[in-house]
Amino acid sequence: MIRFLWMTIFVSLFAGCGGSAPARFYTLMPANDLVAARGTLSDSAKIIVVGPVTIPAALDQPQLVVTKGEHEVEVLEQHRWAAPLKDEITSALAARLSRLVGDATVTAYAQSTSLDPNVRILIDISRFELRPKDRAVFEALWTIKMNDETAVRRGHTNVAIPAANSSYVGLATAQSRALDALAQDLAAALRTR
Repeated sequence: MIRFLWMTIFVSLFAGCGGSAPARFYTLMPANDLVAARGTLSDSAKIIVVGPVTIPAALDQPQLVVTKGEHEVEVLEQHRWAAPLKDEITSALAARLSRLVGDATVTAYAQSTSLDPNVRILIDISRFELRPKDRAVFEALWTIKMNDETAVRRGHTNVAIPAANSSYVGLATAQSRALDALAQDLAAALRTR
């Protein structure tokens, strides 16, 4: 009888361990073929550093956060960013700008410790919402500064990108496309400064 009881407890414990779905990971990085190749840097090369990037504290976590209603969000435990969200955004923007601004080397803030940038781009993201089965909503204020810390250009990017489908992959893709819009705004501002 005791043996049967222990066996039941043992089976119950291990049955509960195998029931959860595996975690899925998402990235905001563009496809590899969209990132421009770079050679070595000359002493007079223009260097653009993207960052720091700030995001709302509620979104600054490894899980995807979706908007459920006007004042409700849901943290999706099984759907996670491949890297910290700030790093994902900063690296993805640097990669996109690298493709759009051909006469400069573009790098992410965290990777720029050995470089002396000519231009720094500061980004304050106020909205980076995922709305299930609908769209991604993105809003950011940005400032382009020269190496002497003078602000050359300030701007605002606000877009809503429809999700291609109702999956979380579709929503992450919509967020990635929102970063495309921001990168295009930044590239245009860099050309006109």
